[in-house]
Amino acid sequence: MAEDNLSDINNQILLIDNYSRGLPTDRITRLETIVRDCIAQVELNTVHFTQFKLEMVEKAMGIILSGSELNVSSFYYDERLRKRFKAQLKLIKEIKKPPILALCFGFHLVAFAYGAQISRMRIPGLGGRIIFIMLKKTDDLITQKNIPVNVHHLDFVSPNDCKIHKYFEIISTSRTMGYKMVQYMRHLKDPLYALQFHPETHNSYYFHPNLFDERITEKTRTLGEKIIENFIWMCSYRRDNPE
Repeated sequence: MAEDNLSDINNQILLIDNYSRGLPTDRITRLETIVRDCIAQVELNTVHFTQFKLEMVEKAMGIILSGSELNVSSFYYDERLRKRFKAQLKLIKEIKKPPILALCFGFHLVAFAYGAQISRMRIPGLGGRIIFIMLKKTDDLITQKNIPVNVHHLDFVSPNDCKIHKYFEIISTSRTMGYKMVQYMRHLKDPLYALQFHPETHNSYYFHPNLFDERITEKTRTLGEKIIENFIWMCSYRRDNPE
C-alpha cells in the first residue's frame, strides 16, 4: 500500500495502519481514497505499525493514526503488545511537529501516551453504529456543531480524567450505551487532534438500510470525508506558514 519514490517530502501525508496484517477491513482503503481524492497536492505513504520508524516523520507534513481491532486497554497487562506501539507512543508525546490526526485506536494511543486511563466497556462494544454528537464549539477541523459520526470501539476515555484536562481541550463528549466518553479532544499547545469516532466511515454497502436511513449514512460519510480533508488543508497551511 505504501507509495515509493515520493517526489516532494513536504507534501507527504503519513498514514500509520494499526490493524493486524490480514484483517479484513475497508478502513485503511477508505482513508487512502479520501487522502488521494483531496484536491490538495499531497503524496500518501501508508506504513504498517510494525514497520513504522520515527525517522519517517521527517518526510511528513501530516500524520494519521488509524483505528485497530486491538485495544489499548490491553496495554496494562500485555507488555509485549504495548512495546509494539512504543514508537507511536514516543511520536505522540515527544515530537511536536507535524500535525497528527488520531482516530479511535489512535485516539486511545494519544490518551495513553499522556497518562490518561483507558477503560473498556463491559458490553459487546459499539460495532458500526452511527450516533449524533454535539461540539461545544467548531474549529478548522470540524466546522459543524451537531454531526452524525460512525463509532466502532470497546475502549473509551472518561471526560473526567484529570490527565486529559491537563493536556487537552475537550470539544465533544457523548453518553453512549450508558458510558460517558470523550469524542473529540485537541491538545492545548500542539497540533494534535484526537477523534474517538471514525471519520473515514465504511463503504456504503456496510450500513444496512433497515438500520440506518440512507440520508444519515450519506451525511455521516460526507462529513467524515470533510474532516479528513480539513486536516490535510491544515497541514498544508502550517507547512506554508511555519511559526
